[in-house]
Amino acid sequence: MEALLPKALQKGDKIAVVSPSSPLAEGREEDLEKGLARLRDRGFRPVVAEHALHRTGYLAGTDEDRLADLQRAFEDRSIRGIFCVRGGYGVTRILDQLDFGPLQKDPKPILGYSDITALLAAAWRAVGLVSFHGAMVANPDSMANGEAMDALQQALVTDPSRAPKLPVEAGTAPHVIRPGRAEGRLVGGNLTLVQSLLATRHEIDTEGRILFLEDTGEAPYRVDRMLTQLRSSGHLHRCAGVILGDFHMEKQPLGSLDPEMLRVFRDRLEDLPCPVAYGFPFGHLPRAWTLPFGGVARLEARDEGAVARLGLIGPCVG
Repeated sequence: MEALLPKALQKGDKIAVVSPSSPLAEGREEDLEKGLARLRDRGFRPVVAEHALHRTGYLAGTDEDRLADLQRAFEDRSIRGIFCVRGGYGVTRILDQLDFGPLQKDPKPILGYSDITALLAAAWRAVGLVSFHGAMVANPDSMANGEAMDALQQALVTDPSRAPKLPVEAGTAPHVIRPGRAEGRLVGGNLTLVQSLLATRHEIDTEGRILFLEDTGEAPYRVDRMLTQLRSSGHLHRCAGVILGDFHMEKQPLGSLDPEMLRVFRDRLEDLPCPVAYGFPFGHLPRAWTLPFGGVARLEARDEGAVARLGLIGPCVG
């Protein structure tokens, strides 16, 4: 399947703000308002979906309501982008009912991470849509990325044919587990969701791809279990490369890596027939990269323990 590049966003474009997973947390209305204001400052016109602020237990409204909001955003040609309020849980409940066909005729960028990984993966699998693993509207950390991260996300959604530079802050350089060089399309996202899609029609094909993985609040043994399933299913051995983002646990500083977690990474990944590196600044942390799901990237992991680099070549080049 050929990659389908979304049409570039322009100032004045309407952005559908949807909640396909969990509801906005109680008392966090101000965070949503800040996110909407941020979008307006960028020159967009955010339109909050009809059911985006609903709540049905741990879901943002019923399956029917969340499905209707997404499908309407897919089909409405006046909507030029689809940004998610937050993650949590719930996207996988409605994937089988979504019709991605309208996105093939009118491709538009989808933006989100965490549980939204499943939506990005399904859109890629269904029509080859390049979408974006990045900041969500009501997440104050991801929506307060700073000038460099703002510029990265803005550049990707307003000119997706270009390959902006991925900024790395001092002291946060990624490191090599298994050396090598790789080039391929980026696929992946939240490890829990990548695992949950296995054996479904939305599962991620890793053949010749650079697989990017992140997660939050997962103990090392649970990360071990998920990586082991990806090994056993053959998905890891088919990758062109593997890159790991933030994996901080509960009550652990953002961006830090537990020594036991690093041991799991080495034990489960260092014997793969492809380069592997960890510590990239994407995932559940402030100033995280926005990555194009389906975009083309090049990984350079020269020597074990040394600095690794990832560069975007262009979402639809190659």
